[in-house]
Amino acid sequence: MEMVDNKKIDILGICVDNYTVRESLLQLDSYLGSTVLNIIETVTLEQLVSSEEFPAIKECLKQADLCVVGECEILSVTNHATEQRMREVREQDFLHELLKRMVRSQKRVFLIAMTNAQIGQMQECFCGLVSAFEAVGSFSVEECAEDMDTLVNEINGATPDIVISALDSPVEEEFILSHKDKIGTSVWYGIRDLYCQSRGKMQVGKAIKRLALKGKLHHFVSKYEQNKLEDRK
Repeated sequence: MEMVDNKKIDILGICVDNYTVRESLLQLDSYLGSTVLNIIETVTLEQLVSSEEFPAIKECLKQADLCVVGECEILSVTNHATEQRMREVREQDFLHELLKRMVRSQKRVFLIAMTNAQIGQMQECFCGLVSAFEAVGSFSVEECAEDMDTLVNEINGATPDIVISALDSPVEEEFILSHKDKIGTSVWYGIRDLYCQSRGKMQVGKAIKRLALKGKLHHFVSKYEQNKLEDRK
């Protein structure tokens, strides 16, 4: 792992942005209203670990316009665990502030998840963060029997300003790479299952899984850095 500049971290060949929430929101503001799709990805431990197995994950993150750190463990593994950034990531401040912005500016939000149950959970969590939140539409992969063109049609039919996606990896990344030119919205915001962990709430099982993923990521990062040193010799 190395710093590309003072705001970006190269981890496993993926450039992850280490912006503050304020800086990330300025990026968001520049994307809204754009005539092309801007991709914001919340980077997770599982995503980084899985990127070694699924090339689509790494390619999608490389193409993303903004890669937001999604879990504190990523900061600690890469030695960027400042008090401010740890708090912002732990409390999911970017998600919270984005939702407030969308409600305040009356932007149209479309929700995507793997199942209808997850859509319901997203609605509940978002309303808990911002009581006035209301999506203009939603769709789950289980409704389209993996016919992803149907998902594109549902998005475009709702004419949203932003899509918030809780699709699993690598389903999301493969979908974006195959269909990004067909998606008629300004912003795609991938959040995985982190919506249910906002405000510090997380199930014990997920916490244990996260610790295991942190260990794997640390191993992969060490191996990656060692290989880079050997290549320079």
